[in-house]
Amino acid sequence: MENPPSGMYYFYGPLKKIVYTLDMKNVLEKRSPAFIGILHRTLWPVMKAVFSLKIEGAQNIPEKGPLLFISNHNSGAVVESHSVLFTLQDVKGSDFQVYGFTHPSIFKIPLMSSYFYLIGAVPASYEVAEVIFKTDRSLMIFPGGNRQALRPVWEYKINHFRWAHGWAKIAKSQNVPVIPVSFKGSHFINPVFLCNKWISKLLILPAVLGIKYAPVSLGQILCACISFFALKFFQAPMALNILLTYVIFIISPLMLVIPFPVKMKIYPAIIPSQFSTQESLEQEMGNIMDGLY
Repeated sequence: MENPPSGMYYFYGPLKKIVYTLDMKNVLEKRSPAFIGILHRTLWPVMKAVFSLKIEGAQNIPEKGPLLFISNHNSGAVVESHSVLFTLQDVKGSDFQVYGFTHPSIFKIPLMSSYFYLIGAVPASYEVAEVIFKTDRSLMIFPGGNRQALRPVWEYKINHFRWAHGWAKIAKSQNVPVIPVSFKGSHFINPVFLCNKWISKLLILPAVLGIKYAPVSLGQILCACISFFALKFFQAPMALNILLTYVIFIISPLMLVIPFPVKMKIYPAIIPSQFSTQESLEQEMGNIMDGLY
């Protein structure tokens, strides 16, 4: 496998006024097969049991890479991302290296950024994708970001991320096999009641971090209430109580609160070169996702 170049890569950060530098060699080497192996042996059995997780189509994963995995995204994002990671461990073995696009704001949060680096998360950009494929690694993308994952619960059938085009641009430019992956049921793990740009601005911190769409979810409400009354019980100063409750509300939109059954399905590979335009490739993916329900 070719080593990633050690040069610095530049991409716009959350505020879009600051340009962050990224040493790709350092970032890719932060992925820890040993840590992933520990999670695979401990967390994976628990997830499969709690969410009655069913996996269909694992035989559709090609023997050779690099590969581009594209999936719908729901409020059970933690289950989805880890399910792909662990399923690939089962099918391809620990030597198969897959990385996942993640919002750049995650890498500005202590501890959380360390965890995501260890499991193979990388900042989302075209330059990063190019390096990953040039070094014979694979990539996982959940198009649509927060807008897709944190849509209100009554919109759970909307799985065609029509406003997201970056994944298809990457697929066409790199011409790597695209493996569609769908998740059904994960939208009900943590029901979202409201999600829009105004919530992000009202809460301030999400907007500062570059998160355009912020939600109000069941997990956030429960975590915030538990925090508030626990701190009140221990007679914490009200100002501190409000501040900590606010922070917990901000960081808990993807909490897993309901053990709803989840089904993961892997589809046969799509070859980008077989599609004359990017739009036709996107439409093919849309047809797959629209047929989920």
